[in-house]
Amino acid sequence: RPAGTGSLLKAERRWTKGILGTNLVAFAVLIAVSALYPRVEWNNEFPEDYTWGEDGSPFRPSLATTASGGAYDDRSLTGSESCGTSGCHEQIRAEWSISAHRWASMDPAFQAIQEVMAKQNGAESTRYCGGCHDPASLFSGTKNIFTEDLTSLRGYQEGISCIVCHSIRDTDLQGNANYTMIQPKRYVGETEEGFGKFMSDFLIRTYPDQHLAEYSKRLFKTPEYCAACHKQFIDEEVNQVGWVQLQNQYDNWRKSKWNPEDDPNMVVECRECHMPLIASTDPASGDDLDSYRSAGDGMHRDHRFIGANSLVPSLLKLEGWEEHAQLTEDWLRGEREIPEIEYKWAAGPAVNVEIQCPESVRPGEAVDLRVLITSNKVGHDFPTGPLDIIQSWINLEVTDDQGQVVFSSGSVDEDHFIDPGTFMFKAEPVDRYGNLIDRHNLWEMVGVRFRRAIFPGFSDAASYTFACPSELMATAAMDPPEPAGERTIERDFRVDSPAGAGTLHVSAHLDYRKVDQYLLNFMFGEDQPLTAPVIRMSSDEKTIRIEGT
Repeated sequence: RPAGTGSLLKAERRWTKGILGTNLVAFAVLIAVSALYPRVEWNNEFPEDYTWGEDGSPFRPSLATTASGGAYDDRSLTGSESCGTSGCHEQIRAEWSISAHRWASMDPAFQAIQEVMAKQNGAESTRYCGGCHDPASLFSGTKNIFTEDLTSLRGYQEGISCIVCHSIRDTDLQGNANYTMIQPKRYVGETEEGFGKFMSDFLIRTYPDQHLAEYSKRLFKTPEYCAACHKQFIDEEVNQVGWVQLQNQYDNWRKSKWNPEDDPNMVVECRECHMPLIASTDPASGDDLDSYRSAGDGMHRDHRFIGANSLVPSLLKLEGWEEHAQLTEDWLRGEREIPEIEYKWAAGPAVNVEIQCPESVRPGEAVDLRVLITSNKVGHDFPTGPLDIIQSWINLEVTDDQGQVVFSSGSVDEDHFIDPGTFMFKAEPVDRYGNLIDRHNLWEMVGVRFRRAIFPGFSDAASYTFACPSELMATAAMDPPEPAGERTIERDFRVDSPAGAGTLHVSAHLDYRKVDQYLLNFMFGEDQPLTAPVIRMSSDEKTIRIEGT
């Protein structure tokens, strides 16, 4: 044995014992301090002015409830920023901080509608929205009050907070936030700053079992968990008339090709699309390897929850909003790569468009063409969500070789309104008097006079007819009529020669925006410049030869 090895080993042993001894003493001291440290007392009481009906849950018309059946201190359900401190879940916190979930209650558009609802039906009526948009406010009893400073309310500040999402225990497939919330056990000092936070961070790292038991559940990984909020209806308690189905992403998915009962390996679940695995430095990495074994460690589920909400990031312009907006646009176009499910779906756009037209026409002859729209990668109806405000439409343009517009439909004017008569995916709900629900006043909704959406894997078609230009006056007509009624849009074009060099150029685009301009003008005023970004999801081009030129 080399000289000096024995002395070195003895020194290493002394060093190891010293380190262990120091740590044990420090741990014992910390345990003693934590045992003596004053515990936070939750104020699990409703405000004195809180009112609700004698029958049923205090949180109605929301179906959300607490395990106790009573109020929870909003401090016990908030504090998401602390999840990212001390080197813990900072990556996940940063992803969540720009997401639509995080801004579910502070979204200015949501707040504007809530104000109208509260003024019309009383502040208590807004509890209908609280279970999904601001649970901490709902369960603490603050959704029955008005306040000018919403930022003073912790629930409004965080929307769907980390703790809220991870403290749901039971969900029901009825929807309308039909879930049960528990009040999680918190470590000593966890809701504080300074020494208290240092102590709780140390305890979480040293004894993580409680942390995992409170916040990590198999339920969170299932579509049924998402169904609690992503399935909505209006009933008699809200509209004073009767039951009406609203958005229902869960049942769309459950009945679709993405949930084949005979082949579980080909099932594509909500989280696989909207929370794909990404490279991770987070302590939660490797928690979901069963769904993608080849990924190895170093991956976690993306907590940006990317979907179709292209308005929130551009409206709030928070740190990182440009990246979030780009990811949303990539998602809507079907361009975001998700390796773990790549073999389960086809390449290309999320929703594809294909022009079907004749190869040639004669001057003055009627031209019939169709635009076929196919739902390629969407796991539920397209579009989905509140279809009274969402718009997706076909923007069609036909030009000659000189670039003159021969026919168009679906253009957006300088005031951001879409051309009347456009082929559009949306819904037109009505109230009990047959009036159009156009201010997102869904609490008055009793039915729908028009609805157009595409079921997963299915197609729809827009049909158009116009006249090939000649030296005479040409008339263009569009079919089908606009959804609101039987109407044909006619336009006149005077041209000096038979379509120039003899070719018609047809372009068709599927465009999408989250909120229609009328509603934005209603909420924020017509003088403001706010408009929802228009995302071009897919396109196609064709040419038609004009014979005899």
